[in-house]
Amino acid sequence: MGITLEKLSERLELKFSGYGETILTHVCGLENINQGGLSYITNPNELANLPTPAGIFDSRKRQLSDIEISPQAAIIVPSDLKSKSHNLLFSDDPMLHHCLAAEILHPGTTRSQKISVQANLGDNVKLGKNVTIDGCAVVYDNVSIGDNTVIHAGTVIMNGSTIGNDCLIYPNVTIREESSIGNRVILHPGVVIGADGFGFFQRDGKNLKIPQVGGVVIEDDVEIGANTTIDRARFTQTVIGRGSKLDNLIHIAHNVELGEDSLIAAQSGIAGSTKTGSHLMMGGQSGVRDNLVLGSKVTLLARTLVTSKTNDNEIVAGMPSRPLHVWRKVQALINSLDSLFKRIKRLEDSQKEENKG
Repeated sequence: MGITLEKLSERLELKFSGYGETILTHVCGLENINQGGLSYITNPNELANLPTPAGIFDSRKRQLSDIEISPQAAIIVPSDLKSKSHNLLFSDDPMLHHCLAAEILHPGTTRSQKISVQANLGDNVKLGKNVTIDGCAVVYDNVSIGDNTVIHAGTVIMNGSTIGNDCLIYPNVTIREESSIGNRVILHPGVVIGADGFGFFQRDGKNLKIPQVGGVVIEDDVEIGANTTIDRARFTQTVIGRGSKLDNLIHIAHNVELGEDSLIAAQSGIAGSTKTGSHLMMGGQSGVRDNLVLGSKVTLLARTLVTSKTNDNEIVAGMPSRPLHVWRKVQALINSLDSLFKRIKRLEDSQKEENKG
């Protein structure tokens, strides 16, 4: 299945040039575009990184006509980029429209809008319109699931949890009791929402459990990657703010309040009771200590460990974290330690010789 260039332009509300009956079947990068492919260019300077028809890279070649692609393919380009030899869609934001086109050309998971006879539904389960629940999913008592939501095989949703509209829950997700999932949320395989927070205390040399009786709130438009875990709060709620996107293998501990539109890369973690502002960005394998307050628009470079509060708009790096300009100076000093050690050793040897004299 595919869609013609003309029909796609209508759905994306874009103008086009070229052969409108060209059938487009998939999205791709410009470097591997082939028949039926749809790629994009955000900046004409990108053309310098592509080979000419002769297969030669030449930074002087910056015209789209210098790039050879299939006549049965198309490119989304800035409005001021023209070519009579290519099928083009004109956009003020080519990357955005390429992503929108991907949703059209690759619709992904099918929504059967059926409840499998092999699904196990408890008492007083409330289902919205057009809900899909695959076989071997288990829905406990008093669960509410909104319109157009898809629950895939092996998912477990425990007592009293609520899931909003247009959510996509992939296989083998666990949503524990009294969890609240907003609208348009995507949970990838193996996600665990609402596991007990890591709360223990010692008496007479033994570790005793602190009951975790709170819950988890996942706000609208959140996406959570495979095998990521969000712990329930001790008393209140662990909150993942609207529009946040979490990668695979992330741990968010109990009582954390993650601000809106945050981005967290894989193998990162936020310890208990930390509160962050909006637009937090965490590089891979980075972490935040417990009971901290982070400002908005804070960025952590990969493998950073934040051990103290931050202000708005800070960029930090290192372990423990430092402002980026300070961290760079420290790294420069570390890289020069070997030569510095040799210089000191020569000075010490010289001083010993003078003392002998």
